[in-house]
Amino acid sequence: MNARIVAFFAALLVVVAATYLAWKPVSPAELLPESASSGASAGSRAASSPRGFALAPARPGSAPARIARAPRATHPSLYNEYLGAKSYRALYDRLRGSPEGATGEGMYVMYDILRKCAAVTDRPYRRPTDARPLEQRRQEFLAALAPDDPQRDKRIAAFESTAANRCAGLENVTVAKADLDQLLAGAAAAGDPKAKATAVEQQIWQERRSGQWRTATLSDNQISTLEQAIGTKDPGAMVVAGRLLSNTWPDLTMRVGPEGAAVEARAFNNAWQVLACEYGYPCGSDNPRLTEDCAYNGHCDAQSLPDYLYYYASSPHEAQLVSQYESALRGAVENGDWSQVVVTRGAKMPGNRFIFGHGPG
Repeated sequence: MNARIVAFFAALLVVVAATYLAWKPVSPAELLPESASSGASAGSRAASSPRGFALAPARPGSAPARIARAPRATHPSLYNEYLGAKSYRALYDRLRGSPEGATGEGMYVMYDILRKCAAVTDRPYRRPTDARPLEQRRQEFLAALAPDDPQRDKRIAAFESTAANRCAGLENVTVAKADLDQLLAGAAAAGDPKAKATAVEQQIWQERRSGQWRTATLSDNQISTLEQAIGTKDPGAMVVAGRLLSNTWPDLTMRVGPEGAAVEARAFNNAWQVLACEYGYPCGSDNPRLTEDCAYNGHCDAQSLPDYLYYYASSPHEAQLVSQYESALRGAVENGDWSQVVVTRGAKMPGNRFIFGHGPG
């Protein structure tokens, strides 16, 4: 009899233990792969990230581990200095008429400053701007923000960063469209990869403005130019060329992988951005995409652009695709082998069209 009682209680303990293990709370770190959960920085990120996203599949080497990987340190270039500037006036004054401003990258930065800030005297269209005073926009933002919003302080700080007028002091600067185009052409001629990719983008927008909105496409020469720009490992060129190659073209399909599957445009564009982060593009917590989404949508927990793309901007399916695309793209950049990233021409499956980019200069 005693043996039966002991066996009964032993079996009962096994059932209780199994029930506890099945229902005990699971920490986000337990759901991440070892590569993502090891180390203090990865552990603190998992603890501060929204719990719901930690339930996405995560195996060593799979999408969550790769997308959430911290970006490489920002590349110390003039262009990255420009991207991080809170005001462009000092940089504009420094480059204007200087040897630094006559380099390929210097001309490209001047082109981009003038494109954003100057009054183009003969531009055939008007660039849309928000003419409301900053204080009015701030008050409207604060009025719409709940007093007890748990992200209130972060959202206000993000708004201030997003709403800052980086063109302050350049309101009276004017430039002719021809001079703006000449700056871009000069930067491209001097070898700046970003300028070469942007020149292709401007050619496409010019075709669209000429009535070829649905028929404009990348030529073989333009695709070759984009590949060469990407091959320089310039992260800014990767962003521009990558968004062009991610657009939906009427007769062109990008295919990735040994089976040549057609890419999904949004995931492909995000993969280019993750790749650019790896090569030194500014992708930290002050990245404009992060600050804008924090300010207006309350998505404030991501500490880098790859984090943001994983936690907020991708479904689990898209996260897996971004990982696959980024791996193939990195191989092409490092080895010059584009056999896993190819372009095919012909009829396309009808459906949604994706157009990424800032539009004409």
